[in-house]
Amino acid sequence: MQTFLSLFLSLHVLLLSIFSSPAVLLRSTDGIKAPAYAEQQPQTSDKDAALSSSITAPGAVLMEASTGTIIFEKDSHTKRHPASITKIMTLILIFEALEQGRIHLDDTVTVSEYAASMGGSQVFLEALETQDVETMIKCISIASANDACVAIIYSRHYTSYGF
Repeated sequence: MQTFLSLFLSLHVLLLSIFSSPAVLLRSTDGIKAPAYAEQQPQTSDKDAALSSSITAPGAVLMEASTGTIIFEKDSHTKRHPASITKIMTLILIFEALEQGRIHLDDTVTVSEYAASMGGSQVFLEALETQDVETMIKCISIASANDACVAIIYSRHYTSYGF
């Protein structure tokens, strides 16, 4: 599971930088101080300046996960909306529930009217539509679908498991 999430995060950050979406990782947006190791200031170089100008996202942070060493950052102190990071957190909850056997990939999720009404990134799920968990994971990870996130998290079937 950790390998999948690491790969997903790496791919997600790469795609965000390519498609000009904000990508800020490990920086506080709600006033809570980030971990001490995230406060390190990286050394800047000509290579960093070239990389910074080639990344079209307004902000980015690349950190080596095991040591917390910041490898690259661009406008990392500007507060931004969490956007897709909340979807990654949702996926973590889903994968933990799968790992613990509380849910299964072939379980069905019924879409509520509330989930179907989500705006932003979505896959246009209809109220009372049913999809399996595996499809919902694909919708969340590939399309960054708000409606799929809300449908799976607020599904009556899953909330009874403490999801």
